[in-house]
Amino acid sequence: MTGHRTRILVVDDDEVVRRSCERILSERHDLMLAATGRDGLAALGSEPFDLALVDLKLPDVGGLEILREAPDRFPDVPIIIITGYSTVKSAVEAVKTGAFDYISKPFTPDELEAAVEKAVRQRRLLRDRRELQEALADRYEISSIVGESAAMMRVLALVKQVAGTDSTVLVTGESGTGKELVARAIHFSSARREGRFVAVDCGAVEPSLIASELFGHVKGAFTGASADREGLVKTADRGTLFLDEVANLSLDHQATLLRVIETMEVRAVGASDAVKVDVRYVAATNRELARLVGDGKFREDLYYRLNVFPIQMPSLRERREDVPLLARHFLARFSARMHKRIDDFTPEAMDLLVRYDWPGNVRELSNVVERLVILTAGGSVGQARLLECFAVPPAGGGPAGPAVPRTAEELNAARKSLREEAVAELERAFLIEALRRNDYNDTRAAEETGMQRSNLQALLRRHGLRMKDILPREGVPPQGDAAPPRNDG
Repeated sequence: MTGHRTRILVVDDDEVVRRSCERILSERHDLMLAATGRDGLAALGSEPFDLALVDLKLPDVGGLEILREAPDRFPDVPIIIITGYSTVKSAVEAVKTGAFDYISKPFTPDELEAAVEKAVRQRRLLRDRRELQEALADRYEISSIVGESAAMMRVLALVKQVAGTDSTVLVTGESGTGKELVARAIHFSSARREGRFVAVDCGAVEPSLIASELFGHVKGAFTGASADREGLVKTADRGTLFLDEVANLSLDHQATLLRVIETMEVRAVGASDAVKVDVRYVAATNRELARLVGDGKFREDLYYRLNVFPIQMPSLRERREDVPLLARHFLARFSARMHKRIDDFTPEAMDLLVRYDWPGNVRELSNVVERLVILTAGGSVGQARLLECFAVPPAGGGPAGPAVPRTAEELNAARKSLREEAVAELERAFLIEALRRNDYNDTRAAEETGMQRSNLQALLRRHGLRMKDILPREGVPPQGDAAPPRNDG
């Protein structure tokens, strides 16, 4: 296994077999040998092993008995059965009982090494998959949804209530409100979390291909079907299928989907037989399905089948109190990703973020904050920098900006505020780049820019810039005899 030698337990009452395994495998693996089934079970129950080689016929507890206990007592240890009774019946019985593989006596070194390598590789894949599932569960668990507004508290309460069931869920709301995030939270908070979460955008798939995409096809079913293909419904077996923008399905495909949901069977395009599937369905749309039903554009029976447990996602303008939480969440994420130290938003910038209507909702806010992080060198994000991101009006919304002044006094105050903020950001960028060009030596930076060193350090202090905040992550030290500027503020 990665990072350590594989630990293998060999359980066989034949000393020749035990020593052969030791001779063949000990160069690359750590081995423990046991002569009886009871000793083997005791070792498996008390020590960690990556693999076990177990004789099918033992004088006390045989290989099949050990296999039957494995799922409850040591489920992560693949077991290879060693058998001198190499019949198809014994091999099939061992595999059916849970053996990863079997190997017949007498075996060659190459046969043993190949079987062991195959099992070790499979265990590594299973371990990596489990770690990925755990990481995804952490990322998409209910507590990862950011929001403290009353509207989001209602959503979170509904998600918690439905996650533990297998009920079909319909998530509605404007584009960018986080419908898929809620669907993932439902999946990773459910008993199906070990299964796959499969997402399909029903509006992004070519209509002529959606049946093959969802239900699969067999070779020769249509022109270009050169091989069998498993559909996403089958891929999501024992997991969750997320049908995004489900309103884009044609009426014919809606009828097929309804039949699949009701019968729990799916028939691939061109196939004669259907196969059973165990799938939890979560659908989402930004359109009013009830209205589409009335217009004859969506099947009423499918609507009621999907709308078992509805969750309505609020728009961002309906939960403005969540904007600071979300903005700081995205700021931290993108700052870490781009290896920047950006502290916060200025009060003026945050006020602007809260007052903007966000027609693109949380997705638009995320995109704006990502652009801000790209444009900002460090420190705090100011209003002037934010206005740059709104220079082009977002689709569906007007340009953002401060409230229009009502008096000449307010106009002068707004001018002063924007001017001071723009100058401050320019000064910060000037200081950071001057230090970077001169290997973070403030003496040389002052000389290059034509400033007195004391003035440069005073300007650094005024902006709260400390050397440790602007050094690259590798920790490039200041050169020469220059000391890091003090921060007296």
